Amino acid sequence: MKRVPVSWLAAMAAVSLGVGGCQPQGGAASSAAVSGAASSAAGAATAEPKSQTGETPSAFVARLMAPYQPKGQMWGPTDTPAAQKAQDAFIKTYDATFYDPSLQKLMDDNTALAEKADGPDLDYDPICQCQDSSAVYAYAAGKPDGAHYDVSVTSNDKEQGTWTFVLADSPSGWRVYNVLSSAGDLRAKLTKDNACLRAAKTMDAAGKCEQG
Repeated sequence: MKRVPVSWLAAMAAVSLGVGGCQPQGGAASSAAVSGAASSAAGAATAEPKSQTGETPSAFVARLMAPYQPKGQMWGPTDTPAAQKAQDAFIKTYDATFYDPSLQKLMDDNTALAEKADGPDLDYDPICQCQDSSAVYAYAAGKPDGAHYDVSVTSNDKEQGTWTFVLADSPSGWRVYNVLSSAGDLRAKLTKDNACLRAAKTMDAAGKCEQG
C-alpha cells in the first residue's frame, strides 16, 4: 500500500450538532412543549453511539483523518534514513491504532504476497482514497449497520466523491473494519486478490490478479 506525501488545501470541516430553544408564556407554551418533545425525540433517534471507550464515530473519524491534514504526520519528511525510520514507525503505530486487526492482516498479506509473486498490491491509501492529491475531507453522516456503524466521508475533489468507513467496536474503541468506495468493497477486493496471488505460479499470472 502506497502513501504519497502531498500538500493539503485545508483542514477537515468540523461537524457539530446542537439543540436549543425557549418556552414562551400562555398558549404558545403548549406548542413549544410539543415542538421541543419532537425535537428531543428526533435528536435521540439520530444520536451517535459511543464505543466501549466512550468515543463517538465522528470523534474517531476526526482522529483518523488528522494526520492527513495540512502538515500532518502522514506527510512527514522521509529525505534521510532517520526521517524514513521515524515515518515508518509512525505509520506502523497509526495502522495498529485505527485498523481492525482482520483488515490489517488482509493488507499485510497483500503486500507480502505481491512482493513474493511480483504481482500488484493495493496501490492507494484506503483512508484518504488517494495516491497524490490535495483535498478537503469532512464527516458527512453516520448510520447503524447491524453490528457495525457506517460513517460517510466526503471530499471536495469530485473524482473522489464520497466513501464509507465501516466501523467495528472493540475494547480498544472504534476500528476501521472495511472501506466502501467507488473502487468497491476493500475487504472483498483484498480477499480475492490475495487468493489469486497465492494461486499464481508465474509472474504473468500474478500480474493478472487485479484484472479478474
